[in-house]
Amino acid sequence: MSSLAIIVGCIAFMLAAGIARGNPGRGIADTTILVMLLALVTLVGLVLGQFMDIGDAAAIVAIAFAVGFAIDALYGLMAPQRQRARDKKLRRLMKRRA
Repeated sequence: MSSLAIIVGCIAFMLAAGIARGNPGRGIADTTILVMLLALVTLVGLVLGQFMDIGDAAAIVAIAFAVGFAIDALYGLMAPQRQRARDKKLRRLMKRRA
């Protein structure tokens, strides 16, 4: 199975989990962050690929990020009260940095 199919499946799951929780904005936000991380991994892979043979390392890292976000979405479905507490902590942290 190609890495693109795995990543697209994880994105679809994240969006579906967000819709199932009644908060599709959360799924869209996670997807946006994942796309930015995938772009960063791709750029680093291209730069490192110019100097050494990295093989499929960039694809493996990209899949790991996508699976991690999908597991986080599943965790949000299984324990929404804990997810809300984590979201509050993240909001407070981001307000302090701004």
